[in-house]
Amino acid sequence: MGINDQDTGNQDMGEWPPNDRPPGNSAARDAGGRLSTAAVRPDPTRTADALAADARRSGRLGGGFRTMVISSVATLLVIMMLPLAMGLPAKFDPWSISSIANGDVNVTFLDSNGAHLAHRGYRQEETVPLAEMPSYLVEAVLAMEDRRFYRHWGVDVLGILRAARANFAANRIVEGGSTITQQLARNLYLDPSRDFGRKAQEAALAFWLEQRLSKDQILELYLNRIYLGAGAYGVEAASRVYFSKSVRDLTLSEAALIAGLPKAPAQLSPVNDLDLALERAALVLDKLEDTGVLPLADIELARATPAVIARQERAQDMRAAYFVDWVFSRLPMWIEGPPRELVVETTIDPDLQRMGEEALNTTLDDLPRGAQIDQGALVALDHTGAVKAMVGGRDYLESQFNRATQAVRQPGSAFKPLVYMAALQNGYTPYSGVVDRPITIDGWRPLNANLQYSGWMQMRNAVAWSVNTIAVRVADKVGFETVADFARASGITTPMPAHPSLALGAMGTKLFELTGAYVPYANGGYAAQAFGIARIRTVDGKILYERARKVIGAMPPPYREDNNGRERVAEGDAAKPVPLYEKLTTTADARTMTAMLKRVITIGTGRKATLGAREAAGKTGTTNDNRDALFVGYTADLVAGVWLGNDNNAEMGRVYGGTLPAQIWASFMTNAHEDKPLRSIYKRYWVMPHPSQQENESEEAEVPVVEAGPAGAALRIYLNRLASALSSAAPLAPTAAEVATTSRSRGMDRSVFRSRND
Repeated sequence: MGINDQDTGNQDMGEWPPNDRPPGNSAARDAGGRLSTAAVRPDPTRTADALAADARRSGRLGGGFRTMVISSVATLLVIMMLPLAMGLPAKFDPWSISSIANGDVNVTFLDSNGAHLAHRGYRQEETVPLAEMPSYLVEAVLAMEDRRFYRHWGVDVLGILRAARANFAANRIVEGGSTITQQLARNLYLDPSRDFGRKAQEAALAFWLEQRLSKDQILELYLNRIYLGAGAYGVEAASRVYFSKSVRDLTLSEAALIAGLPKAPAQLSPVNDLDLALERAALVLDKLEDTGVLPLADIELARATPAVIARQERAQDMRAAYFVDWVFSRLPMWIEGPPRELVVETTIDPDLQRMGEEALNTTLDDLPRGAQIDQGALVALDHTGAVKAMVGGRDYLESQFNRATQAVRQPGSAFKPLVYMAALQNGYTPYSGVVDRPITIDGWRPLNANLQYSGWMQMRNAVAWSVNTIAVRVADKVGFETVADFARASGITTPMPAHPSLALGAMGTKLFELTGAYVPYANGGYAAQAFGIARIRTVDGKILYERARKVIGAMPPPYREDNNGRERVAEGDAAKPVPLYEKLTTTADARTMTAMLKRVITIGTGRKATLGAREAAGKTGTTNDNRDALFVGYTADLVAGVWLGNDNNAEMGRVYGGTLPAQIWASFMTNAHEDKPLRSIYKRYWVMPHPSQQENESEEAEVPVVEAGPAGAALRIYLNRLASALSSAAPLAPTAAEVATTSRSRGMDRSVFRSRND
């Protein structure tokens, strides 16, 4: 009897009358072939042969032996279940979906424009009445899950004995004994454990459900709640996910595929293994043929036309899939409490995401001769750390491993800017003189990429030409622990041993953290680690978490932010501005680092990353034996990082950070800035914007020129006289020792730097 039966639709669920559906396939159907909601009673005119055939088809035992077995087992079950019955639920609301996912969260993700991006967690659609479902779907589920559903009273004793015999014969579990009612009881009230006490409680609940609901009501509940893989709960949700249609419109082959999923929905899901799902659907059709409930011609037609999975519905959840998985995994950081349906507003820009995927895949699909690369990753952030694009691999369906957030790979020379920033904070300047010559520290001797040494040079040239020995020498002077501390402050969370090889990036990092470490160089020195969540709210609009306003620097009172990013005002302390982003380095040092990294692209190892007239800065990185190649850089609008490599850590051939990664970066950045005006990374007089300037930033006033006073004029005269005296003095002849130590650098050939990739 259907849930909307006109005689019982407004009655309490505990008083709904039971269904009298007879054995076999005797349910009444309407003109459309669907199950009727009217109770169908046994036909007194049926012959004994017909009744015997029904009995044989349903596997029933005969006469007295059957009565003896059933009564004995029933008595035993009553004795076992009586104590358990004391703990049965007092209230019963089976149509509530609050517990349908058994602990999962139903999350809808929106992009930065507010448009639907993806869905994760469980998916629940409308409840479809049993009478509106195709009859062959219902028959298929009964054939696979509970052929004697309309003949038992919650627990199928004969089914348990049959399953035990089959399992004993196969010496393994090949058949289960749980009825549909038991499965529904488990879904409604129990955890998924498999101990004896849980099974006994499941049986007790099945008896209890059978006393309060009709058979059709139980079956309808089951079909609308059962998990069917890919986050879909119920046949309607599964139909939408797999076939982009309502369950009402399923074909027989499609219904067979869905009917085969309840046994192992995660493994049998066509999204996970289409071949296995189709094999299971074929078994369902065989079972239907054995029952004889459908014409053989219909079954043969279904076999000839297997179900075809709709890619469009699934493809919607594949957009920015790596990013969505990353954000989904971080939800427990911001929310607490019971499972709920959530809406997560993210920072992802769909256009930039598409450009990133195209830039990476276009290059990997057309590799130059000798290049052996199977994977890559790309991350793009704005100057606040908001993730605008994230590509974690070539194909999400082939591999869900996110190489942008999960892979720990060596950054190589792309780590050197952190070394040189630590040096700037400790007294070095771009013009500090350093010597490129062999160096040995604790028995370890680094080599340059070209195996040559060029003597004295300025630190800014060592950055541009990626000289290994100078990076190690500078890190040694500053202190390897100082470099490691600055890297941790920049957002690198992977282990950072204070070893000399740290200066050359010989430790693991994650691409999104390394890219985030470059953000302070672009925004004036403010640490802004990568984030992807702007706001979390319920479907009713209640805000559970909201990221701080997108402003860098200190905001005036009364705004404050607590540890979860929520606004708060502390009484008595509201007069102090609260920095939303920690000042990692001075603006002057950030500008100096940018000036040095600009030369990497103009004259150094990253020339293939040039953006023409647009100002850009960045750094190449290549690890030993060309196992990893990176380019991380930024403009006045975006910070982006690219990694190429092989999942098995194999060599890539002649691939360097200044070749394919730089080209991918330039391709992405060129497209990303297509409609943006040309802007310098730093203005002449750069000031952090006030929150009121975020939407309509005004032009900054020029700093007035201040004429030098008398003291300044006197100093200028003194310096001019000193310069004249030094220029007129006779040059000193070098000593023999000085000649011996400097002879190598006098004839220095700088062409080696102009041709080296990294």
